Amino acid sequence: MFSWSSFSQSLEDLQHLAAENNLELKAQFKRFEAQLEDITQAKSWQDPNLSFGYFISPIETRVGPQIARFSLTQKLPWFGTYKAKGDIAAFRAEAEFEKFQDQKLKLFLNVAQKYYDLLALRYITELETKQLDILENLKVIVESNYKNNKARLVDILRVDLEMDKQLSTIQVLKDQGQVFVTQLNQLMDRQLNTPVQILNPKQILEQNESIEIDSMVRNHPRLEAIRKLKASNEAESVLAKKEAMPQFGLGLDYAIIQDRNVQNAEAGQDAIMPMLSVSLPIFGKKNKSRKKAASLKGESIEFQLENEESRLETEIQVALYKQDELFSLLSLYDKQLLSLKDILQLSETALANASMGIEEVLRLQEERLLYEKQRAKTLADLQKTDETLIYLTSNSDL
Repeated sequence: MFSWSSFSQSLEDLQHLAAENNLELKAQFKRFEAQLEDITQAKSWQDPNLSFGYFISPIETRVGPQIARFSLTQKLPWFGTYKAKGDIAAFRAEAEFEKFQDQKLKLFLNVAQKYYDLLALRYITELETKQLDILENLKVIVESNYKNNKARLVDILRVDLEMDKQLSTIQVLKDQGQVFVTQLNQLMDRQLNTPVQILNPKQILEQNESIEIDSMVRNHPRLEAIRKLKASNEAESVLAKKEAMPQFGLGLDYAIIQDRNVQNAEAGQDAIMPMLSVSLPIFGKKNKSRKKAASLKGESIEFQLENEESRLETEIQVALYKQDELFSLLSLYDKQLLSLKDILQLSETALANASMGIEEVLRLQEERLLYEKQRAKTLADLQKTDETLIYLTSNSDL
């Protein structure tokens, strides 16, 4: 029989569900697909123009009166114009895909942060529950001392008060945990009250695997998206040059001639006239403006790329500094807990011998609990920092 108690969802499982179901990520992918359709539109020829004219008063010609005319024309841009337009649309579509890749990585990071927050909260809940068990044991000792006139009634009441506080704290932590579960489910677009099964949160938090970080950012999706826009801008510069060249037009006129017994061997024969037209780009201001706009936009994109590279480098360095700080804190808490372990053993012995008051023992237990909770939060922060570094140093092909 399958049992939920033996089923634990890993971070990878939750990230996979989020990638499949997250609505914001789906919306970004649809924007990419919509941009792909622009490629076909950009490379498509203009529709031919068909016109029809009917002469209310027929125009008399040598071979008969002309009563109607059909005209079919097709505009042809300069060579390579459609290719340049297609390149622009293609690079813009690639930029949208890089944005999708970045959004997916951000989603993974967001899921990881909520996941480790939930782990820390559940681990702290376990610590608070363990503290309740310790208080129950202390109460047994105090009650034994009270029966032997080695303790006061107020000491028992003080332990009861601490136990009530622990029960309240445990309930508050469980309520807070449901908030993180709701946030995780929202990222995965499923029922908000769906349980998130995680076994051994302490063991997962303790897994501090070292990850190799390349501090030199090369092809992060945030950079690749800008590079694709830069390539699109270069194609726009090519298009501006193409549009400054003449455009051609091919056409065909068909005139209907009515036969009215004109004494001519060619009487009543319809007229066909091929046509060729060429645009004259003599107004150069708009063409110069197109080229200058493309150049200025290119400079803007270059500055944007340099700024984004600098931002990523800074974010990586900040995350590395934070990682070092968290390792130092973790080492400090381990030393403090190790020192408190012997002190607590001696204090419980002293309490049983009535040579130490319950107030001091409670203070020491509270201090130990505080260090353990701070250590749990530090472990979660360390895991979240690792996930941040993974995001910041990811490649666009992941």
